[in-house]
Amino acid sequence: MSCFSKTSVKEQPDIAWAKTDFQIRVLYRELEILSTFKLEDDKILDLETVKKNKKEQSEKLKDIEKTFKKFFKKKRSEKYDRLLDKGILKETITDEHLRNDALQTEEDGESLLLRAMSISVEKQSKQETTLENIKAMLIESCPQMICFPKKKGKFEGITPLHVAILKEDTDCLENMATFNGDKKIKHVRASGSAFQNTVMMAGTPLGVAVLKCNKTLFHIVLEQFNSELDVTNHKGDNIVHSLIKYAHVQPDKMNDVLEMLHYVLDYELPSQDLDEKKIWKKKKVNKLLMMKNNENLNPLQLAAKRQQYKIFKLIMEHEVHCTRESSNGIFNEEVFDITEIETLALENDVAEDEHEIIKQEYHESILEYLIHQQTTSAFLFADFMPVREVIIEKWKHYKLLFRIWFVIHFLFMILLSVAALYRSKLVPAENRDTTYKYPVTVDAFVTSVSVIGCIIGVIYMLIECSRVYLGRFQFKTSSSRLKSVRRHFSTPYSNLLFRIYFLLFSLLIICDLILASIATQNSFLDYQNYCLLFAVILGWYLFMFFLQTFKTFSFFTVLIQRVISDMFKFAFVMGIFLVAFSIAMYMAMQGADTDNDDFEYFGKTIMKMLTIMLGIGEIDILFQARQPILAVMVFVLFVLLTTILLLNALIAMMSNSCTDLMSNHSVSGMTATKMHCRLQKLSVILFLESFLPRCMCKEVGFMNRKLRYENNEWVSNTKRRFWSLSSIHEHKETTESYDLSDKGLISTLMSHLPRKKLRKKKKTAHAKDNQIQPAVNSTTALEMQNQKPVRRLLQIRDIGQKPCDTCKNDSMVYTETQEIAEVIEVPKVEEDTIRFATTY
Repeated sequence: MSCFSKTSVKEQPDIAWAKTDFQIRVLYRELEILSTFKLEDDKILDLETVKKNKKEQSEKLKDIEKTFKKFFKKKRSEKYDRLLDKGILKETITDEHLRNDALQTEEDGESLLLRAMSISVEKQSKQETTLENIKAMLIESCPQMICFPKKKGKFEGITPLHVAILKEDTDCLENMATFNGDKKIKHVRASGSAFQNTVMMAGTPLGVAVLKCNKTLFHIVLEQFNSELDVTNHKGDNIVHSLIKYAHVQPDKMNDVLEMLHYVLDYELPSQDLDEKKIWKKKKVNKLLMMKNNENLNPLQLAAKRQQYKIFKLIMEHEVHCTRESSNGIFNEEVFDITEIETLALENDVAEDEHEIIKQEYHESILEYLIHQQTTSAFLFADFMPVREVIIEKWKHYKLLFRIWFVIHFLFMILLSVAALYRSKLVPAENRDTTYKYPVTVDAFVTSVSVIGCIIGVIYMLIECSRVYLGRFQFKTSSSRLKSVRRHFSTPYSNLLFRIYFLLFSLLIICDLILASIATQNSFLDYQNYCLLFAVILGWYLFMFFLQTFKTFSFFTVLIQRVISDMFKFAFVMGIFLVAFSIAMYMAMQGADTDNDDFEYFGKTIMKMLTIMLGIGEIDILFQARQPILAVMVFVLFVLLTTILLLNALIAMMSNSCTDLMSNHSVSGMTATKMHCRLQKLSVILFLESFLPRCMCKEVGFMNRKLRYENNEWVSNTKRRFWSLSSIHEHKETTESYDLSDKGLISTLMSHLPRKKLRKKKKTAHAKDNQIQPAVNSTTALEMQNQKPVRRLLQIRDIGQKPCDTCKNDSMVYTETQEIAEVIEVPKVEEDTIRFATTY
């Protein structure tokens, strides 16, 4: 039975309601008095005054508590309906409350319990005792206020339950849970704008408890308040989504977030039925990692998008995305779900009436995020095993196609350059001074090259049109288009600049053919091959696009991409100084006693100042000005601010960018150069897959069906893409399957141990030059079958020693080579140990 009566307000006498409203206002006023209640300093008062003040304070506190007891003397009463009346709540807002209230309510009032929960008093004081008694009284008499939210304002949705969790008041929470009963708190969500980037960003009580990283609070809210584990806030984020976003805005809390995420994913409700516990874990915990928020991102995608590598790795190694199986009893096999990593969409995700797509909008691949991430973060993601293997396998498929494109572009640029040299030659003409010796449409060679260039330009434009039409890889780095474009320019792995260059190159080649043809047929058009001039420059610069996949040149291409953004900033500031000092120098040099016309026009003045800045101009002319001192002063200031300050600042910026890119970010022993090359290969892969037909695209892994939570329901046969990694993944040889029941235990183990390989012996005195990488250790089938565990040990031992060839001293020997021996120990029933050894 609810504590609120269903009696209509209209049936009550107006006088009775007015009296109740007055009593409620008195309660709010008493809480305001309690919130402003201050103890006077005992040190500056005498003993008698101190005793008197304490007595008065105790009486005030007793009066406040007595007022509440008088109103709530009945456990259930009809007048409690008025506590949550909108009119009463709005009347409780006063100017004094707006100034002093910790919640800063502006648009809507708050319940009596929420007002009491928001008051802060001194710990272990009489005020705290009084306040705790009042809160207990409110919770017991009117439990509906526990989850009663604020309706408006920047603190919209906050409830007394949220405040208790924020204060980590476990006693109050348990008291609330007792009187809340079996009422669900699924729809209790805080959505105010003031909660951004705080623990309240989770919105739900369970989410706030998780972001507080308090396991006790999580346990109380989940079990005593009957909260659903998969509860979401107004943005569709569950508690895992909220943890990822909180780690992004509070990076110093990463360790706490990881610990709490481990606790949540390993959490199990107490149950006497083991089968029921397994079903709960599979249906509830795993569901958290499959749910998508309003951005259509599951936790794995969100962790990659927010550059949270540690969380991404933890989720990727969870059973939802990674399962471990035994293939032959000795070696393990890990199967990773790479559906979110793979760039190609599953075929059943493409409707028959839709054009071919790879990823729809807001269904981005994790690989798309990497080229927009910071360098260090991108290195970590790109070196994670499934991500790395997907990139490697895709590049093997596209490598030949890309190299062929490179050769075609190289040969065409040679032809275009030769044609440009021919077309630039002039010869005397009859009706005018000069004319071109090899005009287009007249000379066969330059005409054919121009036509070929026009065809290539059309192909490049069709590629860009195809990309726009298909709409692939439309990952938005920001909701603002301007910010998104700026981030593309500042990202060293983005292909946006190369796309612009290809498009400009195509337009220039096509325009050159059209204008040159018209100029040949009509003398009124004086075309000076301007388009061809810039097309040659862009065409040769596009070599950077092809060279970025070579490890030797990868750093230079990344550095150029990175420095371009710095150059824009420098050019803007440099332009301001150049114009300002050019105007000053133009004014100072007017009427100079010289035949030099470098400062005769303002345009020439700018060019002269630019040469002076670069140190290649002469300054003797400055002493021929009408006021040489003034001209020299302008020159000195210009040199100090540009040559010394700005140019050195540019050098420092480039040096900083170079240091940042070449810093040896140790990622599993990978150097920065290799990682740059891998990420640039990924960039090229995305570039190619954005316009290639699906039949030419590489799909990594294999298809399988799995139980998944999709579109707010469990689907048993959801098609997913998987990639497997075995413990012998790096080995070329294959092993046959076997059955332990057909052979003895010893012979079975011996028959499936790796064989020793023959290799050429190197003539070197250093054993480290002949290091051999051991196979990856794995769990055996015996351990999986609950038999005696098999211990596999790797030992490095010398094969032979040889006297020194230089000094022929027998006492001086060196190790010729080493081998890695694998020792397998199988404990028998009698506790003896059988040892087998094999070498690699």
